Amino acid sequence: MTQLKRVIGLPGLCLYGIGVTLGAGIYALVGEIAGLAGLYAPWAFILAGTLAAFTGLSYAELGSRYPESAGEAAYLDYGFKRRWLTAAAGYGVALSGAISSAVVLHGFAGYLGALVPVPGWMAILGALVVLVAVASWGVRASVWIAGVITLVEAGGLILIIAVAAPGAIAAPAPPDYGPVPWAGLFAASVMAFFAFIGFEDIANMAEEVKRPRRTLPLAILITLSVSAVIYLAVAWVAVRALPPEVLAREGGPLAAVFEQATGLNGDSIAVIALLAMVNGALVQIVMVARVLYGLAKRGLAPAALAAVHPGRRTPVVATLLAGGVIAVLAMSGALGPLAMAASTVTLLVFSLVNAALLALRLRGEPGAPGSFRAPIWVPAVGLTASLAVAVGAMVTGL
Repeated sequence: MTQLKRVIGLPGLCLYGIGVTLGAGIYALVGEIAGLAGLYAPWAFILAGTLAAFTGLSYAELGSRYPESAGEAAYLDYGFKRRWLTAAAGYGVALSGAISSAVVLHGFAGYLGALVPVPGWMAILGALVVLVAVASWGVRASVWIAGVITLVEAGGLILIIAVAAPGAIAAPAPPDYGPVPWAGLFAASVMAFFAFIGFEDIANMAEEVKRPRRTLPLAILITLSVSAVIYLAVAWVAVRALPPEVLAREGGPLAAVFEQATGLNGDSIAVIALLAMVNGALVQIVMVARVLYGLAKRGLAPAALAAVHPGRRTPVVATLLAGGVIAVLAMSGALGPLAMAASTVTLLVFSLVNAALLALRLRGEPGAPGSFRAPIWVPAVGLTASLAVAVGAMVTGL
């Protein structure tokens, strides 16, 4: 049987991970977080990034131990040896990725419609056809196209930081933070945690990565570190440039920060947000196809999904199925509830992944020689944190 080809190095994998983690969310999310936490918005990202780091370290070890597609399904298979649990986790990850892509494409259609008179359904299907074609063409092309867009979207965030930081630094006096709004800060931290979700998609590229036992852990840690620094800096300049209550009312808060700092029109920031949405959809399509491919290889999905194109070395059937499911979801009108469901499923999968690593460590199963190893308390904290955030999300209605 034709196998996937190992063509992705550390730079490409980092760009892939940063692209899906940064995504388009930060371009709109920072306003809502500022509305909840006020001037303490940067602290929401610090808390969220700290919590995400524990699960990230668990993924780093498991990805280094078992560099396989359908990462989460493989980890649960090794950790618990229950096929039903393995299948549930794999399909949960695939569904969550498909929903995320559908939500992003729906947002893309809305932004594009505001700039160009294009019907929403046409924008969604047109973008999806192009993205599925790119994903089917070859993983090297997919990763590097995603990487180029990642540089653009990260460049947009860095530009905002650069133009707004001088005004924030030159402010005549530190702002009066006032008492800590604990309830708002907690809710903001839960919301900010969602902004870090995406690093786990790196694990599902394992069978196309060069030297995966070394490259996967490094890519996960670099992705989380870069995302955290950018998020923290963006949140800091945003709440110094505009009052938090003003940011909360803005449909494009970072465009408003750019306009405040430069006096220029913020449409360019909106265009970058559009590119970020395209990027987010592309990497999710690639990820969902790899999860379905990995499930089929384990006998948990139809064998046709394990077919690899002999020339392109991509799972074409799985990619086409992923595109079809995303199209159906994107055309539905229940994207809000679906997005919440996707986030909850992701957090529950995080909990199971941490529990699987904890089970492996408690049984004393060694990793492969040269594989990454996290302290044993890391999966315990990651398990507790993921469950706490899941409960917090449901309680606060995020």
